[in-house]
Amino acid sequence: MDDKAAQSKQPLSYRLMTYNIGGGRKQYTSETSLILQVVRTVSPDIVVIQEAARFLDVEGRWHSDLDEVFDALGGDARHVFTPTLSMREHMHPRNKTMANAVFDDHQDWQQGNAIVSRWPFHRPGNPGRPGAPLSVPLRRSPVYEGSRDTEPRAALLARIGRAPQFPIVVGVHLSTLVGERGKDIIPGKPEQAAGLREEETQLLLDLLRSRVLDQNEVVFLLGDFNATINEPSIKHLLDVAGFMLATPMNGIVSTHSEVKDAIDHIFLFPSGRVVEYQSFVVDTEAAHRASDHLPVVTDVVVC
Repeated sequence: MDDKAAQSKQPLSYRLMTYNIGGGRKQYTSETSLILQVVRTVSPDIVVIQEAARFLDVEGRWHSDLDEVFDALGGDARHVFTPTLSMREHMHPRNKTMANAVFDDHQDWQQGNAIVSRWPFHRPGNPGRPGAPLSVPLRRSPVYEGSRDTEPRAALLARIGRAPQFPIVVGVHLSTLVGERGKDIIPGKPEQAAGLREEETQLLLDLLRSRVLDQNEVVFLLGDFNATINEPSIKHLLDVAGFMLATPMNGIVSTHSEVKDAIDHIFLFPSGRVVEYQSFVVDTEAAHRASDHLPVVTDVVVC
C-alpha cells in the first residue's frame, strides 16, 4: 500500500453536535449564557445550529447569538450563518419577533442555519482549496404569511478542510406546520407536514447523490428534522439512501418538549467507513432551560 492509500485509510475522530437554539429565545426568554454553557460543556468539533438569529441595530451594527457560540469554541473555530428568514425580505406583522424588531429600532432581523467548525471550510467541489459553505433551498412558499406554515427551509452544506477525508457536513431544519402536534392537532396536518419533510429530504438527496453519495464520501447530516424515525423522510434516508442513524445510547428518547420521540438527529454516511460511534442527548438542567430542543451529540471515528 502506498503512502497516499495508507493515509486515506487513517481513522479520524469527530465530535458532532446539532442544536436548535431558537426555542429558548422565543418561549423561555432564556439567556444566551445557558446555551453557551451547554456548548462549552460538550465542546464539539462541529456544531450545526438551527434558528440562529442576528439583528442590525439603528447604527448599522450586527448583533448575533452565534458570535458568542463561536467564541465559546475558541479562537481557531470558523463559523458561517445563512439566513432563511429576514425582515427585509419576509416582513410580516404576524411574526412577533419581526413586529417587536420594528419598535426596537432594528433595521433588519434574520434567522437561519449555522455551522461552527474547528477546521476551515473548503470548496464543495474541490476539497483541496479553501471555500465557503452554501445554502440550498428545500422549500420556498410563494408568499410568507408570518407563521411556520409558509416559512422557507434550506440545507446548509459545508466541506470541512480536514485531510484526507474532507467530510461533507449538511445542516438541515425541515418543515413543521401549525397544528401538526401538541394539544390542538388539526386533522390532516400531521400527514401534510410529513409529506413536506419527505419532499425536502428527496430534494436534498437529489443534490448529494451523484457527486457525493455515489462517490462514497464521508457525510455528516445533522439537524432538526421535525420528524420521528418512523416517518417516510427518515426511513428513506436509512433504507434507500444508506445513511446510518447515530442512535443515542443514554436512553433519552425525546429531544423536544412537545414531542415524545426524537426529532433532532445525526446521520452518518457511508456506514462502511464508520469505525465506531457513540451518541447521546444532552439531558442537563441547563439544556432543559436553554431551549425547547435538547442537543444531540455524536462521537464518531471514520476512515
